[in-house]
Amino acid sequence: ALDFMEYKPRFLDKDMLGKRLSEMGRLGVKSIMYAGEGEPFLHKDIADIIAHTKKAGIDVAVTTNGVFFDKRLADKTLSKLTWIKVSINAAAKKTYAKIHRSRPQDFYRVIRNMSYAAKLRRNKGYKCTLGMQIILLPENYREIPLLAKKAKDIGMDYLVVKPYSQHPLSKTTRYKDIKYSQYLNLAQRLVKFDDKKFNVVFRI
Repeated sequence: ALDFMEYKPRFLDKDMLGKRLSEMGRLGVKSIMYAGEGEPFLHKDIADIIAHTKKAGIDVAVTTNGVFFDKRLADKTLSKLTWIKVSINAAAKKTYAKIHRSRPQDFYRVIRNMSYAAKLRRNKGYKCTLGMQIILLPENYREIPLLAKKAKDIGMDYLVVKPYSQHPLSKTTRYKDIKYSQYLNLAQRLVKFDDKKFNVVFRI
């Protein structure tokens, strides 16, 4: 939610998409990621769409903000997903609300949802990879080690730290001139979280 580009609330038609997914599976499409300029878990039929995608022989992945990936959705979809990556741009509720322009309590919802997903995966033996991603910004760089710890503690497989990318249609230009050289020492501080079950990917 860093950029506001006057998106309109458009949703894919489930029946039409189902026909196309079956067709794509027959044609040899190997994988689909539901993501992009919109939140996949806002679609009321997303659980059915994920199930249909998998049934068509196509691997399914989701990039999400994690707020709506609650227990109900996790129970319905986790067994069918290859991976989920959650965009979470802070490790404290106030910073989260400021950057995501959302309610502070949404931060706790994301942590709770992904913690449940990790426990469900462990208990059921699912293979879905669970990860988080943070965009490195002046407002959140001090919190990145804390987010790495939280992600590891709740059972995520990885945390990606990535630079901000200026969208050409964005109305926001606040971060377009960030100089990342001052944050490079952060990568060395994050190495301590790496082990056989968790790693931090620091993209320069």
